[in-house]
Parts: sequence; structure tokens; C-alpha cells
Amino acid sequence: MSKKKEIKKLKDHAFADLYLVEKEFQQVVKNTSNQSGTFKWVELLSNYELDEFYGRRRDRKYATLTVELYSLTEQLLKDIYKVIFKHKYKNTSDKNIILDLEEKLGDHLNFKNNTKLLANLRSCIVHEEFSLKSARKKINVKKKNRVLFKQLMKDVDLYIENIKIK
Repeated sequence: MSKKKEIKKLKDHAFADLYLVEKEFQQVVKNTSNQSGTFKWVELLSNYELDEFYGRRRDRKYATLTVELYSLTEQLLKDIYKVIFKHKYKNTSDKNIILDLEEKLGDHLNFKNNTKLLANLRSCIVHEEFSLKSARKKINVKKKNRVLFKQLMKDVDLYIENIKIK
């Protein structure tokens, strides 16, 4: 299979993973409720319990999904690296892995979108407090979690779409 076809296949898999992340995001939004109350212990995780569960964990869930978007992007680039160079990527610098991969793949691929915001958010989430809200505050992003995450999903979608072989 040609490199172009292999990379297209990898991008298609990344789009499928992105779709699943979007579905999970929609589930978080759907099951997030401002209502409070007690759990009904008769059923295991009824819709009401899911509302309560996601409501309490909403910020951590957004943080998890943000890390997932970063991971999806990083893994796609690692897989493309392996297709182009015929060996696994090994991080040998202190740079962000996505930025390092973009630099190493730059002679072979074009990248249009910037992943800096996603990388900065992910770093704050993983290395500071596991909270998207805290990460937003630390890097001075004014958007609310839901709006920011929707933007990040669109950014990752465009990023994957715009990876082109030179």
C-alpha cells in the first residue's frame, strides 16, 4: 500500500476516534444537570444517577476528553511517522511531542492548524490540577468548558483534515 493510502487510512481511523470522543462529549452534556438530589439506589446508574454523576464530575470529564483529543492527535502523528520513516518515533527532546513530530515530519507533510492551545491545556491538566477549568485559568482562556471543548474538537478535526503529503 502506498504511503498516501496508508496515511489516508490512519486519518480515517483518527476521524472515527474523534467521532467517539464527540459522542462521549455529547453524553456528558446531556447527562449534566443543575438539579441536585439523592441517588436512587434501586437501579444501577439510572438516567437520574448519570445526571448526578456527570454533574459532579463534569470538569474532570472535560479534562479527560481534552487529554483524549491530544492523545488522538499525538498517536496519529506517531503512526504517520512510522509509515514515512519505517520505524517508531522516539522522543529525544524536551519539546512537546506533537510539535516535535510536526518538525520531523515537516519535509514530508503540510500542517495547517496550530495545536499549541491543545498542547498547553493538556500539559496543565496532566502536570497541574486535573481540571479543564483550572487549566483555562492558568493559560488565560476565557471560554467556558463546553464552548472551549467544542472549539478543540473542531480544531482537531480540521487539523486531521489538513494533514497533506507534500
